[in-house]
Amino acid sequence: MTPEQASQILEQLALGFDPGTGEPLRDGDACIAPDVIRALFIARNALRGVPETEPARRARRAPVMRNGVVLQNVGKKWSADDADTLLQQFEAGMPIGQIAAQLGRTGGSIVARLVHAGVLPDRETGYALLNGSREQPA
Repeated sequence: MTPEQASQILEQLALGFDPGTGEPLRDGDACIAPDVIRALFIARNALRGVPETEPARRARRAPVMRNGVVLQNVGKKWSADDADTLLQQFEAGMPIGQIAAQLGRTGGSIVARLVHAGVLPDRETGYALLNGSREQPA
């Protein structure tokens, strides 16, 4: 077997196909686990002489500002404390824009989190609250 043939077999496995039959691999097959797929592609690239590259690092972005306020948590993972604060402030009647400024997030992220938590039925309702009145539709 040549390195090129081995490379083709690894690629077929990584893509989720049985290299012998061309049929899709079955659910539960070890070759469809994400880490195994990545390992197969690395092995394939090594056989082809493709150098391994380091994962791309995220470029630092300038802080996000809204209405002169720096939103320090934009793009960051939500902590349990922030999620609790969001729900408490929303239930207490605080406007979404004010909650966003307090938590250092955008209004859109607050709306998305409220929909995710099941407090709002959809984003349209949230954006209506963000841009208009505080009253929720019944």
